Amino acid sequence: MRRTLLYSFALLAVWLLLAQCFIMRNRWSDKKAYAVFKTKDVPLKIFDTVINQRHLHYAVCGSDTLPTLFFIHGSPGSWMNYMKFMWDEDMRKKFRIVAIDRPGFGYSDFGKALHLQEQCKIIMPVIEKLKNEQPLFLVGHSLGGPIVAKLAADNAALFNTVIIIAGALDINQETKETWRKIMNVKPFYWALPGAFGPSNTELLYLKNDLLPLQNDFKNITCKVLFIHGDKDTWVPIENVAYGKKMMINATSIVADTMHGADHQIPWKNMDELKTILLNLY
Repeated sequence: MRRTLLYSFALLAVWLLLAQCFIMRNRWSDKKAYAVFKTKDVPLKIFDTVINQRHLHYAVCGSDTLPTLFFIHGSPGSWMNYMKFMWDEDMRKKFRIVAIDRPGFGYSDFGKALHLQEQCKIIMPVIEKLKNEQPLFLVGHSLGGPIVAKLAADNAALFNTVIIIAGALDINQETKETWRKIMNVKPFYWALPGAFGPSNTELLYLKNDLLPLQNDFKNITCKVLFIHGDKDTWVPIENVAYGKKMMINATSIVADTMHGADHQIPWKNMDELKTILLNLY
């Protein structure tokens, strides 16, 4: 019994340590990020701003005279999810690339998850600040999908194209996942490693946040591009048909199905995604 208790305590200690480590939080220090980009010979700028008493941390790469490609990650995630796009010479020749730590992740007040609508109110001032009279392309993956949809609905004239990659838009496609409610209560919450804590919380929020979003889709008037894998078991491809049906005032809607692709398109299908993005204009 004593040995079992010791083993159990040791496992708990290791698990709690993992919950706090940088890997599980999916972030590097700015110092490390600058160092890594320097080895790639890629200029980088990292910013931290305060909006509505919340920090928003983001990275910018490329000339500010170029059209902007603005990445918003899924759940969990951070701006680091799009480093390889920033390193890519072809991408940098065509775009100024911006990637953020969404509220609650990375260095944007890590651990303090917000509702979708609240996140948009914090992200939008940064987008406004980066306007440069060039086309602005907004890319959202997974939970980033409904966020870019909301941003486009509230700021109809600002964006050239909204790109929704494996986006969760349809409330009817969301599974109940009652276990999330249990894991969102302390002390169970503390057992979730790193970024999986705030991720669990905001995915719970999403169940309700998608309801008012249904009324916003009609306000999207820019071009919309859906990219979805037909083997996505996390966010069903039926979300694309729903988005096409609801975005009745979009300038145009194109759906690009990646055959054989699952939910992790930005990493597993980077070359194919890169080709699509390079052809945005």
